[in-house]
Amino acid sequence: MKAEGTGSNHFFLVGVLVGSACGLVLGSALGFELRPDRIRALKRLMRRLTGQPDRPRFDLMV
Repeated sequence: MKAEGTGSNHFFLVGVLVGSACGLVLGSALGFELRPDRIRALKRLMRRLTGQPDRPRFDLMV
């Protein structure tokens, strides 16, 4: 006789393993492609899209 939770536990573990493997592959690919100059360009793009200025806000440092 099979326990009721065994199938769902198996499905959960397979999902965890597949998700971890996909995350590792995707993270490695992004880490390999993203150089410091590209990261700076992405940060500038995000600041422009969100409307944040490129300069530091000195009024918040007081």
